[in-house]
Amino acid sequence: MSMSVPITNSLPYYGSKEGSDITVMLNCKAVVEKKNFIATGVLTYAAGEIIEIELPQFGVFELGEAVRIMVYTGAGIYVFQSRILAKAESAIVIVNPPENRRRFLDKRQEPRVPVQASAQVLSIFEGPRKAERVLSEPLQVQLDNISLTGTGFVVDMELPLQINTVIKLDIDLGFTLSCRAEIVRKAKEAAGLVYGSRFEELSAEHTGKLRAFLLRSQIETYYDEKRRRKMEEASRGPGSSSSISNLMDSGSYFTN
Repeated sequence: MSMSVPITNSLPYYGSKEGSDITVMLNCKAVVEKKNFIATGVLTYAAGEIIEIELPQFGVFELGEAVRIMVYTGAGIYVFQSRILAKAESAIVIVNPPENRRRFLDKRQEPRVPVQASAQVLSIFEGPRKAERVLSEPLQVQLDNISLTGTGFVVDMELPLQINTVIKLDIDLGFTLSCRAEIVRKAKEAAGLVYGSRFEELSAEHTGKLRAFLLRSQIETYYDEKRRRKMEEASRGPGSSSSISNLMDSGSYFTN
């Protein structure tokens, strides 16, 4: 049920507990508030940077629209500001902002997203002064995952890269992400040599593009999985597969 009311900024955080697992919010009552409108639904998914709330009035909300969220859980009432990322199947998908994510047990700086993409190591910074050695032939690597703070990649041969080595990368994500990264992990696994790296610095432009890519990837991955589950359910009885009615096509507002 929805009702018309003005948005106020007087709602407190109600002493909700820090350190709970994020699953404490699942299947809980969620109130979504925008200017002159409130709708009530159920929070059905929360992982990484996205949250899904099922509610009948999903069509009232616009992509990119600012909303206030109140989630009523056994650990307290979680209140935070967000934006609409996508809407489909009688549900909306919103941003799970950093200030809300930090209240839960997963303290990773930024969500890590699985990715199938290629990258080139263009140069290696060596020695105490980090003198740049440009490679005559760039090293081709396959990305395994990426976040706003770093990336993991896999190679099938030994590379002259050790912990604390700094490299220059060109990453193909549909756009070229050029950056410097420090190797922070090296391990031999079944897939090959696995490296973990931390970005040293990203430009504002690259940060905005990468954030939009990460959010879109999380939304698409979730809806692909949801579609697969519904198709499996449909094959066992009455039902139909799902589809995304609207998906945000621009990440410009994430850069603000």
